[in-house]
Amino acid sequence: MGATKRDKDATIQKLRECIEAILPFAIRYAHGRHTYAPGVVREVVQTLRELFPDFKLKPDPVIKPPEEWMLKQPLVQRDDYLDDLFEDDR
Repeated sequence: MGATKRDKDATIQKLRECIEAILPFAIRYAHGRHTYAPGVVREVVQTLRELFPDFKLKPDPVIKPPEEWMLKQPLVQRDDYLDDLFEDDR
């Protein structure tokens, strides 16, 4: 016999709680990195916002915009910094 809707809803809620618990660590890790990590985190946040319209990131004082000089460095892109993810949740 398959899982009930209540069981599935409870599972989805638990998964959401797990993701929300580790997401701040992923954001801090990826913020300012010049790898694929910021893009992966952006995709996860976008997916969470689509699946859960009430999803909001908790403010993180550590995540700040880059300074102008940082953006003038070779191979540095604005998308490497994730501070803009929090703008939608203010």
